[in-house]
Amino acid sequence: MKFMRTIPLCIMVLFLMACIAACGPSRPDGVLSDSKMEEVLYDYHKAKALGELESPSNKYKATLYYLNVFEKHHTTEQEFDSSLSWYSRNPEAFDRVYQRVIRRIEGEKKVLERSISISGQGSSVTQSGDSVNIWTGMPMFSLTNRPYDNRIAFDYENDANYEEYDTLHFNARFRYLHVNQPINSKEYAVMALSIRYRNDSIISQMHYIYGDGKHKLTLQSDKNGRIREVYGFIYLPEQSEDRMLLVDSVSLIRMHAKQR
Repeated sequence: MKFMRTIPLCIMVLFLMACIAACGPSRPDGVLSDSKMEEVLYDYHKAKALGELESPSNKYKATLYYLNVFEKHHTTEQEFDSSLSWYSRNPEAFDRVYQRVIRRIEGEKKVLERSISISGQGSSVTQSGDSVNIWTGMPMFSLTNRPYDNRIAFDYENDANYEEYDTLHFNARFRYLHVNQPINSKEYAVMALSIRYRNDSIISQMHYIYGDGKHKLTLQSDKNGRIREVYGFIYLPEQSEDRMLLVDSVSLIRMHAKQR
């Protein structure tokens, strides 16, 4: 007992830290550290957003954006894929890294919105063109089991760029985290898309997110005239365990119909 009292406090702290680290998941050689994975994921999502803005004839540029990310961080696509696979099998580590990435993107978005507001260039009018992404929200976010953080909704009112017979595609990629037991049907997340027309008629579609991966909703205006409003949501109902739903690659593509 007398010997124990003479052990310096710093040594005891280091010993406890080593014990805690030993209890964590074993990280194989070649798996990117949390900080490195955060940096790569952050730039990877920015590259993905840039790639989705390219026209079909320039889609090859998307590959160049990705390659530039790997070159910037002195890693390879194979190392990134194997690291992503390890993080996917260790949801606590993946959640920790992804939350930091999300906070960085949200912070960047707020700075951009403030800049637009100050310059007076903000606008609620959608882009013109035959096929454009009218989504103005975050392309990546997370939903949790908490009532104040379990949904995201959107609402785009009509403007001059909507036309008759427009088609809307609502796309997103989903991943459930902290899944320790099978998800029952009452706990599936749901995505919904609705169109309200100038004559006040409404068409809607809803889809349950029964598993990880890309999901899509499509609505087409065929006989109701011009669109007044496009709205929808993604919602995670009450869960039996503390699950999280990661959502990325979100887009809302408006396509004009070809000549009839």
